[in-house]
Amino acid sequence: MSAAARLLLIDDAALAASFLTSLLEESGSGHTLEWRNTYEAGLEALRSGAFDLCFLDYELGDRSGLDLLKQAMAEGCRTSVVMLTGQGNRELDHQAMSLGAIDYLVKSNFTAVDFERLVRYLVGRHRVLERLRDSEERFALAVRGANDGIWDWRVGAEAAHLSPRFKAMLGFTEDELPDVLESWRARIHPDDQKVVRDQLEAHVQGHSDYFEHEHRLLHKDGSWRHVLMKGQAVRDAAAKARRIAGSFTDVTVSRARDVLTGLPNRVLYLDRLEMAFHRSRRDPDYGFALLFVDLDRFKSVNDSLGHSAGDELLVQLSQRLLGCVRLVDTVARLGGDEFTVLLEDTREPDGPARVATRMLEALKAPFTLSTGHEVFSSASIGIVNSSAGYKHPEELLRDADTAMYEAKAAGRGQFVVFDPAMRQRAMHVLSVESGLRHAVDASQLVAHYQPILDLESRRILGFEALVRWNHPTRGLLAPGEFISIAEDTRVITEIDLCVMRIACAQLAQWRAEGRDLFISLNASRVQFTRPLFPTELIAVLEATKVPASAVRLEVTESVAMGEKAQVLPQLTRLDELGVQLVIDDFGVGFASLSVLQEFPFKGLKVDRSFVSKLETSARHVGIVSALMNLAKALELSIVSEGIETEGQLAILRRLGCTRGQGYLLSRPVSAEAATALLGRQPVG
Repeated sequence: MSAAARLLLIDDAALAASFLTSLLEESGSGHTLEWRNTYEAGLEALRSGAFDLCFLDYELGDRSGLDLLKQAMAEGCRTSVVMLTGQGNRELDHQAMSLGAIDYLVKSNFTAVDFERLVRYLVGRHRVLERLRDSEERFALAVRGANDGIWDWRVGAEAAHLSPRFKAMLGFTEDELPDVLESWRARIHPDDQKVVRDQLEAHVQGHSDYFEHEHRLLHKDGSWRHVLMKGQAVRDAAAKARRIAGSFTDVTVSRARDVLTGLPNRVLYLDRLEMAFHRSRRDPDYGFALLFVDLDRFKSVNDSLGHSAGDELLVQLSQRLLGCVRLVDTVARLGGDEFTVLLEDTREPDGPARVATRMLEALKAPFTLSTGHEVFSSASIGIVNSSAGYKHPEELLRDADTAMYEAKAAGRGQFVVFDPAMRQRAMHVLSVESGLRHAVDASQLVAHYQPILDLESRRILGFEALVRWNHPTRGLLAPGEFISIAEDTRVITEIDLCVMRIACAQLAQWRAEGRDLFISLNASRVQFTRPLFPTELIAVLEATKVPASAVRLEVTESVAMGEKAQVLPQLTRLDELGVQLVIDDFGVGFASLSVLQEFPFKGLKVDRSFVSKLETSARHVGIVSALMNLAKALELSIVSEGIETEGQLAILRRLGCTRGQGYLLSRPVSAEAATALLGRQPVG
């Protein structure tokens, strides 16, 4: 049951009050009735807004109930009013309804049941209307108070409601822009029109749950404003869109500034670059330059000190960069640790290089963070100068980025000025990367196998699996043609796993023939940035039914000297499963003896650079001898690679090396050729 209502009677006759009160008591509804017998008292009660329903008599002494109704409604009365009359007068009744009354009743012409039913209906109606009015008022207040524009479109119609705020966002008054859909559509940037139209139609057709798109709209002053438009359709029982309503948010300002540093972001930077580009096209004497700045090893700061420290470093860096340029220049943050600088009106050819030098010098001083840590950071900078050869401003940003990567490849902490040959190299890298990704999917990668022999008997003990690319147009490519690019682009992770699957499947076939062989696999340093790598290798072994003890995983010194907290758990897990871990190229890098203590390595490989000089350098003989003794003392297996002459082989055997590989013994060969080599020795 609905809550009891508070009723008001305005009538100068006490008999009417007594009659209605008795009806209420008889109905047992719980409603209460308050009586006012004068015009003034009745008006004051209506002004209070405390009542759900009012019964108003036509005659109030020498005053008219119609006058009271008219005045109350003019003052914004929201209480529902029912007119009371003694005998009914159609003309007066119609007049009362036109003034705002919701109904009229003839006194004494109804029972308690009729009265209770009438009150219940009118009070319920009043309360629904009040809730609707409150909702509308809240919505209106929200619309006026919000920074968003509102739109409402009945699908298929040309008319559409566009709120005053939406029109003001585009510089128009409410009357200047008509309420039609074309007022919005005609102002969409030409480059955005198709995608906006397609996405809106997709939502109308029910292909998306809601419509949301950021696009550009033409302002009255001729500039472009970035707006985020959202909306959702109301659908009928057949799921057909009947109406769509939503909001427009002006995101121009938020798109222009980087939240962290306060610098211009990519959007604003590209706008300024475009202005400089078109000015240089109009004025041959005007030149500009771009600097692409990227922090070196910024990831290590985030990994070791946390992202908040990294953010603080970026803020301090941005201030130092600003201190190296003029007020007319623009320093922007593109994202992450990438910054760009637009140098306006560059008249001296070496001006950009001098600015880059100042920046590199400014970064040499340590950054003191709020945590108390001092951080040293360098940067790699790519420079490109404006010239008549560019057709689009984005091309300059592309080439500055390319020059920056050349600076990183040259050793970091320096700047490089772009030249067209760099673009050709960049295109080559892109082509190789794309080709490698396709090669993995198209089974173009194959494994070749270099035997690892017992140096005394020259019996094959196992093979090292080495990748080859069976290129569709260039033929069989050795790793030197593509491995460095694969590592830089991280395609190497897919290549490693592909070769592991191929090699383990081949090993399984050999072992099924009764040959007790092992396989040596190479794992790139990039693999150990991926926690899933041990799981993936284990899955390969399980799929091929190769025992972990038959696998030698060769790991370079750069992996062992990397992030210990990241690498050690992965190596430990592989060791516990029985995979034999071998440190490759030991002694040519920066690995220390502590690596052999801290990491679960079971073997060493003597690098070819030592083996190649055994016949000409007593010093190198001493080094290899020391490595042999070290391996023996630590109970590590040892393999010498790069054996190319009988003299080298003889010295290694004299020093106690029992295992080796190299061109003297066999080049890397195909699986078929490797199988043929195995056929020349007894099974076992």
